[in-house]
Amino acid sequence: MLFTYKQIADLNPTETSVYQYVIKNIPAVIKMSVRDLAKATHVSTATIVRFCQKLDCQGFVEFKTKLKLFNEGLLLPDIDDEIDVILEFFNYARSEDFKENIAKFVEYVDNAQSITFLGIGTSGLLGKYGARYFSNVGYYSQGIDDPYWPPPVNSDSSHLLIVLSESGETREIIDQIKMYQRQNTKIVSIINKPDTTIGNMSDLCINYYVKDIILPQTYNISSQIPVIYILERVTRELQNSKKRSLPLKFTSRNL
Repeated sequence: MLFTYKQIADLNPTETSVYQYVIKNIPAVIKMSVRDLAKATHVSTATIVRFCQKLDCQGFVEFKTKLKLFNEGLLLPDIDDEIDVILEFFNYARSEDFKENIAKFVEYVDNAQSITFLGIGTSGLLGKYGARYFSNVGYYSQGIDDPYWPPPVNSDSSHLLIVLSESGETREIIDQIKMYQRQNTKIVSIINKPDTTIGNMSDLCINYYVKDIILPQTYNISSQIPVIYILERVTRELQNSKKRSLPLKFTSRNL
């Protein structure tokens, strides 16, 4: 990601106007000189240099190099490539490692007295979907997309926190997890990448390994199909385990 939220917030109004021009004209800016960009944005070359430095670049040449690499990463995969990525995940979903993680996830849910889904942005919406899906099969759950929502006062190991995070590094979510950990809450996370802060803080972490697709405005449009599949698969496993535990009812059809 070329532009972070903090870097954008630190720009002054003049530099912000340069930022707005750059993200709307990336292919053209890559071919410009520093004077060309200054002329196009009606600012001085010194302003362009300061703008680049605020984006952790020593100068305009380094900025253009990073911008070019960033632009190449923005090229969306064609439909066939995107299907291949999803198929790779479903092939992974057949692995013993994945099945073992799902079985552990089911065990955590089955032993929980209360369940909370936590995420922000798209992950927050998926968390609410998961909470509804779990509730549909008798495991009442709450979906929270406010990272400042206080945890239950009497939370303990019978409470399960399910964290959804694409990056696994969202600071607000990490702070929330710390509060739940103080109360010995069990934590399961669903994260794209391995070896993340949130994943390392969790009792169980399930990764799904899909390519990141980040737009210049820092919007993430990576596929969330794996997350939905994981939630739905766990729900079906829970429902199947409930059916297996039900006593056999004898009717005329059994005779």
